Amino acid sequence: MNKKNLSILTLILSLLLSFGLLYFQDFFIHAQKLGLLGIFLINFFSSATFFVSGPAFLTVIAGGAIYPPLLVAFIASVGASFGDMISYVFGFSGRNLALVRLRKKIWFVVLEDLFVEYGKIFVFVLALIPNPFFDAVGLLAGVMGMKYYQFFIIMLTGRFARFVVLALIGAKL
Repeated sequence: MNKKNLSILTLILSLLLSFGLLYFQDFFIHAQKLGLLGIFLINFFSSATFFVSGPAFLTVIAGGAIYPPLLVAFIASVGASFGDMISYVFGFSGRNLALVRLRKKIWFVVLEDLFVEYGKIFVFVLALIPNPFFDAVGLLAGVMGMKYYQFFIIMLTGRFARFVVLALIGAKL
């Protein structure tokens, strides 16, 4: 499969997931009853959709009250990280087109230099703090050519740190 087809497939998959998140809201309510698997699924689907995320962090807080907080944080961060890989793959598959079109723009050259220098820190910090822009970070990391395993590990680490705090809050409630 070439990069263009992969881009199209990734976009279609993300749009279907976004639509599914809105249309099958009852599934997510019932998924909470699935325990750790439900926490994984909710965090995966919430992160896999472009710019339409659900309140998946609530499952981490609720899960921390029921299960060991570190286990909940790990399950949720793995689910969210795999979901966020979709935006990375989309960015990476469109990398050549983006570089051809945007390298002529001075703002992109500056952004590229900043990302080469601080990209790992940028990904970690934005994975650590709750924000609606993380899909764009995945796209950017893909376009900039960050290695997929680096992106995944850094993102997983940031998500895990955030979810540990949330699961511990749930354990205290």
